[in-house]
Amino acid sequence: MNLHLHFIQVNSEFSQGFADDLHKGEESEDNIKHLWEDELKVSEHVKEFKIKNNTQYTLAGYFPDNTQFSFDINDMTVIDCITEKGNKMQFAVSKKLLKKTDKQVDEKKKETHLYFYLRDTHAIENPMDGVYIVKTDFPKELKKK
Repeated sequence: MNLHLHFIQVNSEFSQGFADDLHKGEESEDNIKHLWEDELKVSEHVKEFKIKNNTQYTLAGYFPDNTQFSFDINDMTVIDCITEKGNKMQFAVSKKLLKKTDKQVDEKKKETHLYFYLRDTHAIENPMDGVYIVKTDFPKELKKK
């Protein structure tokens, strides 16, 4: 199956009443519903995926001097994917950021779309595609490097 992930930051100042009254229910230039959206398609066909809530995510990589780092971040929603080729991939969002989620499955196209609606009330760090961490939970050691 093809797996698409949509990360959408919701504008907390959007007014549906204003949209209904003046713009036939639609957003307008000065009443925007979503501030931004990132859409990712998993590069390989996905055999299975699991969504884990309130779990720990390990952010790992290398500093510019090739020193390895690994930081555990709590209170995350993690999407674990296993592709048909056996590769493992992870995507993650801080629980504090999530306003709501949605899953849409199209059996005919063999596609699943996962939607993650993010609050705009917390600053976000986006260290790599598909990973969104509340800035206050982001490792301070990575901000210095």
